[in-house]
Amino acid sequence: MSRVPGRLSTSIAAVLAVVGLSCPQSGLQPDTPATPPDVEPAAATQDPSAPGDVAPLFEAPLAAEEVAPVQEPEVAVPSPSDLRAAGDREAQQDVAEPPGEATEDGTNEEVEEPIAEPTPREEVFELVALRKETWVFAEPRWNAPKLGYLRSGTTIRRDEHAAGFRHCKEGWYRVEPKGYVCIGKSATLETHHAMAEAAGRAPDRAKGLPYPYVMADFPPPPRYVRLPSEAEQAEVEPDLAKHRQRKRDLSSFEPLLEAAPGSLLYNRSLPSPYAKPRSPEALHTGRPVPRSGWGLLHVFSWTDRVFGVTTDLDLIPLDRTKPAVTSTMVGTHLVEDQGLPLAFVHAQGARLYRIDLETRVVQDVGDVRFREGFSLTGRRARVGEHVYLETREGTFLREGPRMVIIPAMKEVPSWATPGRKWIDVSILRQTLVAYEGTRPVFATMVSTGSDGLGDPKETRSTVLGAFLIHTKHVTTTMSSDEEGDVYDLQDVPYVQYFHEGYALHGAYWHDGFGTPRSHGCINLSPYDAAWLFGWTDPEVPEGWHAKLQLRGGTLVYTHP
Repeated sequence: MSRVPGRLSTSIAAVLAVVGLSCPQSGLQPDTPATPPDVEPAAATQDPSAPGDVAPLFEAPLAAEEVAPVQEPEVAVPSPSDLRAAGDREAQQDVAEPPGEATEDGTNEEVEEPIAEPTPREEVFELVALRKETWVFAEPRWNAPKLGYLRSGTTIRRDEHAAGFRHCKEGWYRVEPKGYVCIGKSATLETHHAMAEAAGRAPDRAKGLPYPYVMADFPPPPRYVRLPSEAEQAEVEPDLAKHRQRKRDLSSFEPLLEAAPGSLLYNRSLPSPYAKPRSPEALHTGRPVPRSGWGLLHVFSWTDRVFGVTTDLDLIPLDRTKPAVTSTMVGTHLVEDQGLPLAFVHAQGARLYRIDLETRVVQDVGDVRFREGFSLTGRRARVGEHVYLETREGTFLREGPRMVIIPAMKEVPSWATPGRKWIDVSILRQTLVAYEGTRPVFATMVSTGSDGLGDPKETRSTVLGAFLIHTKHVTTTMSSDEEGDVYDLQDVPYVQYFHEGYALHGAYWHDGFGTPRSHGCINLSPYDAAWLFGWTDPEVPEGWHAKLQLRGGTLVYTHP
């Protein structure tokens, strides 16, 4: 993904990871990483020998990758001064009526039983977040460490009584599972607040994309703050009549259609999730930059058009957008009897085969999906002029120039202790492997910096070294105002910062995984990003939108 504009200084680098600005650009000074071991990248393919040179069916097995022990580095983390300032109810159980008891003559006689007292319902106390980032503090004071934040509209359980009032007139309240929120400008005890109605729809963390997503078409849509009349739309959008003649296909939005949010009724404006309130007279806030993307909270019809409410609580006409990219990339989960080496087929039209070991007859048994992964036995077989790789299922893949092979490790790095989670990212292979100790549990293809192994200070390259994940956002905005590269991508999903502005995150604007194309971040498909987000540490509590943990996060090792 993108980096922070080069004009920003190093002193705010840590802040960027916390507040969700873009990935780093040239000019930032990264902390000195551990010197990575000299790793000889495994070749994607090997040239077969001439036909007839090898008598046995199986050739030499695939070589394991040697990984020299590396001393785990100290991980630079943002200090507290760098950080930006800022329920379920128990169901009442029905008491079943007991059957009558049998008497001595064999007949049934109803026996009166005392009526059980209904179980009292637990009284639930909640608060509503009013800001896009409503911070949760470790203690009930402003200068306490920040644990994470809630997103505007979120309703979360709290204690009944305030824990204190230090510089917070309405009180600090403890929230689930821990931490304190100040009631006032950033949160309210009024659970029916307009913000809860307008922005209360939580992101679905069980899906690759936690919201429905759209990208701006050209010209980009205006950002209304209340329901515009047809006359107001024509005034704000001078080309509207001609635009509507295009008859855009909006069928993809039909399953999402609902009633307009009640917070928009009676000519009311959507509440602002930021500190600056919206003017009651405002109709719109202008147009975004052409390369913009949004997650949507609501989709509904108005004046014979389809509108969407973004997480910034702007109202945009969806006939001036296009649906976000739906990636087909899904990584490979490795069970106990699987592992490395593993091959990804980065080509269209590949086939799967069976080979009779006695007759050497090759039988085509089906197609292979683009970027599908296969756990290999490590054995290679030659039949005629082709070399085949044996999968653990007993089938074979024909080796080719678009096959990416992740070899098994020959030596284990120092941090791969039993049960410890860590992530291996290869720049040359464009692959990611998630490990628990020495056991690989998941592998996929990624997109790292577009400039490969260049200097990350000067180019769009991914930083090399070993780092710890310290900040995780369910979604956040990534933007750039760099000349020639201006964009504003809201709700980038499953963002995990591990060094300055470098992060692992999902991408909804491309499906080029397996090819370098980011500004330095490590792009994953939405499904893979969601799985990795749930697997790594720190864990983001249910109902929270971000978690900060300056020590103890999952280790990320990036290397050639």
